[in-house]
Amino acid sequence: ILYRGNHQARVFEKALMTNRIPYKISGGTSFFSRSEIKDIMAYLRLLVNQDDDNALLRIINTPKREIGAATLEKIGSLANQLHISLFDACCAPELSDELSAKSLACVRHFANWIVALADNAVRAEPAEAVRDLIRQSQYEAYLFETSASTKAAEMALKNVNELFRWITEMLKGDEEHEPMTLAEVVTKLTLRDMMERQEQQDDADQVQLLTLHASKGLEFPYVFMVGMEEGIL
Repeated sequence: ILYRGNHQARVFEKALMTNRIPYKISGGTSFFSRSEIKDIMAYLRLLVNQDDDNALLRIINTPKREIGAATLEKIGSLANQLHISLFDACCAPELSDELSAKSLACVRHFANWIVALADNAVRAEPAEAVRDLIRQSQYEAYLFETSASTKAAEMALKNVNELFRWITEMLKGDEEHEPMTLAEVVTKLTLRDMMERQEQQDDADQVQLLTLHASKGLEFPYVFMVGMEEGIL
């Protein structure tokens, strides 16, 4: 699939992912490789599975919550000692012996927030829980504080909103696809990300997405040229 600019890839990524068709983006950054998408996905993975230690490590202090490396090290030690997940260690009574009152309050506040959101996702409306997660985490403000420019922050925020829209659509379902639970949606998106990383290593049988410029000199048996309209090309 050839297009003028990488921004055009997103709608095709979504369609290919929804229909379980493997694909590879050449020369551009895939949607799931963007740091803001990895952050929100880590939040969602933790929301549906509090035992996901990697997800917790990515976002417990993103945005900053005054939970630094020393605090995380103590949480990790306690988790190893008690043979429990990092999240369970955040909630364990024994943690009060390891941390200062201030650090403990920050960790407990984070853990309680995740528990409340996870409960809301199961009992109430999952799309609302995801919206609350993005809003209450103050991730938007974090993007504007940490991005290289306002334009970069706006683009990142647009990606986050796009992810939220995908999730909402998958939760609702349509004529072709059954409605999914939040856990099913997160599993599907996580598998897509894992497949993508695997496919980047293999020269697998997959749809190539690239710009017309990047395709110079290459040959393909079947080519779709998209966005062939005034103002784009």
